[in-house]
Amino acid sequence: MKKFFTIGLFALASNFILAQDDGLRKFRFGLKVTPSLNWFKPQEKLISNNGVAFRYGGGLVLEYRLAKIISFQSGIQIDFGGGKVKYNNGTTLSTPSSNSVSYYYNNLDDKIVTYDSTLSPASNTHYQLNSRTYTISYITIPLTLKMKTKEIGSLTYYGQFGINNSFRWKATANDDVQPIKAGNLGTNESKQKIDVTKDVSLYTAALNIGMGAEMNLSGSTSLTFGVNYLGGFLNVVKDGSKYLDKKTNDAAGVTTHMAMPQQITSNAVVLMVGVLF
Repeated sequence: MKKFFTIGLFALASNFILAQDDGLRKFRFGLKVTPSLNWFKPQEKLISNNGVAFRYGGGLVLEYRLAKIISFQSGIQIDFGGGKVKYNNGTTLSTPSSNSVSYYYNNLDDKIVTYDSTLSPASNTHYQLNSRTYTISYITIPLTLKMKTKEIGSLTYYGQFGINNSFRWKATANDDVQPIKAGNLGTNESKQKIDVTKDVSLYTAALNIGMGAEMNLSGSTSLTFGVNYLGGFLNVVKDGSKYLDKKTNDAAGVTTHMAMPQQITSNAVVLMVGVLF
């Protein structure tokens, strides 16, 4: 029994020495910046993508080595996400078999109000919503596995996959609208930085797949850079909007109103540049 105990201690000590001699640290931390190209993928027929939006973010990186070539990477970062959508409204408010999206805007408080609000009509303007650009601030916690090659020349290459968990902080929208007056549409207007925080989901998640490289600068300090694809799989906005009114005209000319249904996922291509210590 004593021999087995001695052999066990020797094996543990040898493993510890080898782990120290491989020159790799168990824990690493660093900082990164993440400019990105973001776009939305709507699931509702009345909403469609309206282009790509440039956004950015950055934060703290934490990395724990599980094996010589595999690490668990996390951290915390602030992301400014969002995207552009347009609403496929009918050509006129009375077009048969068509839909339109609108909201009420309180001119005194300078904010959007609930879609069925009829209080103080003199201070509320009714707008048809034609297009919208979202800017959404998130606190994001990525959970990923990182697999590295041996050093090739001056670079170590890696692949990465996992999940980004994003918690909504604040959301604003820039809208292209037309006022609705006496059943007619007015000229196009623009509404800037409308607070739509309550109409955006508190939590969203995205598949995170990436690749990149590290270049050692000195000691354990490395420059790291890469590109990641983020594929969102949860709704970015509330399923039923508290602010947007979906008006439907059927073929017989009967009009109905309901809270606008929304199903939008977010996608992004992210460039990452950082330093690991």
